Amino acid sequence: MRPQDLEKEEILLALQDVLTSVASGHPENLRCPICEKGNLDAEMGEDNWVRVSCPQCGLSFEGLVGNPEETYSHQSRGKVRDAFG
Repeated sequence: MRPQDLEKEEILLALQDVLTSVASGHPENLRCPICEKGNLDAEMGEDNWVRVSCPQCGLSFEGLVGNPEETYSHQSRGKVRDAFG
């Protein structure tokens, strides 16, 4: 399968585990979920900007992601519940 044959939503779904690993501080030893052959080059900057690429199939992703441990709190959850019932 080639990245250009997939819809953007399909690529994001395939990258979900990869992005979670990178956002959690584990960007190493990740296999490409598209071609399943390449070892991904992945990094996350201090600004939470993630870059992922596969040298084998050409998959490339750049985007802003949040670390769930940093963005989630019980207090904010309560505020959301209060606002939306």
